[in-house]
Amino acid sequence: MLKIYWVAVLAFLFSCQSSPSEETATSTSTGSSGTPAKKTAASGSAQPVQHIVQRTHPFSSPEKPDFFRLALHGNSIAKGEVEFTITTQDGTTIYEENFPAADLEASMVYEMENATATPAERENYILKRMEGFVENADFVEPAIAPNAPVEASFVNETTWKRIQANPKAIGFKYMLGKEDGRLLVYDAAQKKAVRYGSFGG
Repeated sequence: MLKIYWVAVLAFLFSCQSSPSEETATSTSTGSSGTPAKKTAASGSAQPVQHIVQRTHPFSSPEKPDFFRLALHGNSIAKGEVEFTITTQDGTTIYEENFPAADLEASMVYEMENATATPAERENYILKRMEGFVENADFVEPAIAPNAPVEASFVNETTWKRIQANPKAIGFKYMLGKEDGRLLVYDAAQKKAVRYGSFGG
């Protein structure tokens, strides 16, 4: 009788123990409040995509056009963030930059007819800027004129002269903010696009 009693007690104690694998699964899939943990940008999550624009144009190679892509992420257009990437045809990302959508809206002040703009006007302007961000007129060939003096504000003199020596190097210019003009060029030695100059204010 005593033997049966102890067997029953041991069975009861064993059933109260939790499985370690089950505890691990619970702790990694929920937050401190017991609700599913929110994914961060580092874990691969993304905010809603409001608008995407993609264009193709020769850049890193005169023969194979690259993909210029802008994706506007966020819960609203005016307060969103733009992801700007340049990708080769084999899928290699050679340039990536993130900036607030407000950087596309800033130049709207030069076109406004009234003192203030409505939310809809602001959003439409941002989308218009995205659509016109990559145009044929924005590309310069050669990227650096043969007689241009060295400008080492963004690249060193060696890089500047290497790009300048390539008559097939293609520059791409774009504007952020009110007067923050930027110049990009593909540098084969670094296997990526680099900023090599500026224009505007």
